[in-house]
Amino acid sequence: MNPAIAANQQRLFLAFVAELRPHVRRDSALPRRIKEAFARHRAIGSRDRKLYRELVYTYLRFLPWIDPLLDARPDAAAQATAWLAPELKPTAHYRAALCGDWPPAPDSLAAKAAVLGARLGTAPTPEALLPDWFREHCPAAFASPHLDALLRRASVWVRIQAADPALVLDEFRARGWSFDQPADCPAAVRLPPNAEVAATDAYRRGLVEIQDLGSQLVLAHAAVPPGGRWLDACAGAGGKTLQLARLLGPGGRVDATDVRPEILEELRERARRARLDTITLVSAPAGTYDGVLVDAPCSGSGTWRRQPHLKWYVKPDAIAAFARTQRQILAAQAPGVKRGGQLVYATCSLSHHENRDVAADFLAAHPEFAAEPPARSFGGEFDGLGTLLLPGARDSDGFYVALLRRH
Repeated sequence: MNPAIAANQQRLFLAFVAELRPHVRRDSALPRRIKEAFARHRAIGSRDRKLYRELVYTYLRFLPWIDPLLDARPDAAAQATAWLAPELKPTAHYRAALCGDWPPAPDSLAAKAAVLGARLGTAPTPEALLPDWFREHCPAAFASPHLDALLRRASVWVRIQAADPALVLDEFRARGWSFDQPADCPAAVRLPPNAEVAATDAYRRGLVEIQDLGSQLVLAHAAVPPGGRWLDACAGAGGKTLQLARLLGPGGRVDATDVRPEILEELRERARRARLDTITLVSAPAGTYDGVLVDAPCSGSGTWRRQPHLKWYVKPDAIAAFARTQRQILAAQAPGVKRGGQLVYATCSLSHHENRDVAADFLAAHPEFAAEPPARSFGGEFDGLGTLLLPGARDSDGFYVALLRRH
C-alpha cells in the first residue's frame, strides 16, 4: 500500500475516535452515532467504510489498552488498533502498512498482551478488558476461553429455514464461503465473519435467517413439541419467533407481541419473506398458551463481542433496573401458561442478577411453577434453575434460559 494512503487512513481513523471518544461511556446508541460519523464523510468508499468500522469496533473492544495511548502517542494507538483488528480483506493492506514488522496476532489475549507490552512498553492485562464491577456478576467471564471469546469479533451464524438445506449451502459454496454446522443443531451454520448473507438469493427468498447460535440454542433447550399454541411475549424483530414457528410446524400457532409495536413491522416482513402464515401479531394476547417465551430485555453482556460499546456504557444500576423489569414481565405472563405448559425465560445476559436470581424470585412467588433441566445441555451449565451458556463454549453469544413448567 502507498504509505501516503495508509497515513491518510490512520489520520481519519484517529479523527473518528476523537469524535466518538467523549460519548463511549454515556451513549447507549453509539452504533448509530458511528454510522452517522461515517456517513458525513461521503468521500470514503464502501471498502474504506468497512475498514474504519473494523478499526472503531476494535478500539471499543480493547479500549483500556488503547485509550491511554491516544493523547500522548496517537501513532502507537493506531498501530495497536490495526494489529488487534481482525484479518479481513478490508483491513489487510492497512494492517500490513502499519504492522508489517509485527508478528501475527496470536489467538489468546495473554499472548496479545505480551506482544503489545514488548512493542509499546505498556503493561496491558486481559482482565482489564471487562469492567471490574462485572466480576461479581459473572466470574467465569474473566477467564479463558470465555474472556478470549468476548473479545473476539463475532462469527456470522445463520439458521436454515429451507426444507432442503442444499438450496442454501450450494449458494454458500458457489460464493466460496467456508462453513461448518454443529451436529447437535444442524439448522445452524457458521460462516466467515465477512459473509454478506443479506446479499444472497437464499436470504431474499426466506430460506435462511441471520441468527446467532446462542439465540438458536435457547429454543433448542426448550425442546418445543410440534403443534402447540405459543406466545412470544417479547418478540422484537422476531428471530426466535420465526424459529419457534418452524419448530411448531404447520399445525402450530405463534402469537407475537412487544411493547414496541413499531419493531413488529420487521417481524411481519420477515415472516412474509419466510412464507410463515402461522404467526399472528397481537397487541393484547388473550387466553392461555401451551408455552410462553419471555426473551426478556436485558443488559446484553452476552453480546459484548458484537456490541462492545455496552461494556463501557452499562453500569450495575442498569442491571438492577433490568432485573426489576424482568421480574415484572414474568409475573405478568405467568397466568397465560396452561397447566402443564412451559414458561421459557431467556436473556442474553451473563449476570446472575438477571438470570438465576430472577428465576429464583419468580419461583418463590409462584409455587405453581417448577424449574426443569433441559433434555440436553448444548455446552451450557445447569445451575438448578436454568442454564448459562458462556461465549467460549460454542463460539456464540452468551445466554441464560430457565424452563419453568406449570403444574
